[in-house]
Amino acid sequence: MLDKNAQAALEFLMTYGWAILAVLSAVAVLSYFGVLSPDQFLPHKCILPAGLACLDYNVETYKVVLVLQNTQGETITIDKVTVSGNNQQCSDNQSVTVNNEAKAILTITQCNNGAEGAKFNGIVNITYTLEEKLSHNVIGTLKAKVVPGSPVSSQSACQNAETNGLCDGLDIVYGFGYKAACCSEHALCCS
Repeated sequence: MLDKNAQAALEFLMTYGWAILAVLSAVAVLSYFGVLSPDQFLPHKCILPAGLACLDYNVETYKVVLVLQNTQGETITIDKVTVSGNNQQCSDNQSVTVNNEAKAILTITQCNNGAEGAKFNGIVNITYTLEEKLSHNVIGTLKAKVVPGSPVSSQSACQNAETNGLCDGLDIVYGFGYKAACCSEHALCCS
C-alpha cells in the first residue's frame, strides 16, 4: 500500500516537473530571440511641470521634435531648449514666442540620440521668459524609442565645403552645429 502511494506521488511530481521544464524552456527561447526584451516594453512619455504641456514628441537619430502648449495664463518666450540623454546633449537657442493656450513645434537638431530602435531616456530643460521679463527654468523627462529620421545636413553641401576648404563657414551659412552634423552624419569636415 505504501509503495502505491509513493509511486503515485512520484508520478505526480514528475508530470508537473516536465510541465515546468517545458514552460522554462519556452521562456528561455523567447528571451534568446528578443521577444521578451525589456526594451520592447519601454513606456513612451514626455512629462513637463505645470505651465507647459508636452503634447507630442519624436526622438529621431539626429534630432528631437517637441510639440509644447503654453498653459501659463500669459504669453511666454521660450529662450532655450536643451535635451540631454544617452550620454549627449543638444540645444536650440532660437527664441519662440508662444501665446497663452497656443502650441509651438520645437525642433532640436545636432543631436546624436543613438541607433534606430534604441531606447532614449533623457531630460528636457526649457528656459522661458514671461511677459514681465522674469526668466524661468523647467525640467521634464522624455522617454521614447529612437525612430529613423532625415539627416540634418546635406552630404553634397558638406562635401563641397570640405573640397573647397570652407568647413568653418558651414555654421555661419546653415546655422550653429551644421559642421558637427557634417562630421557625425557623413564623416566630412571633422577637422
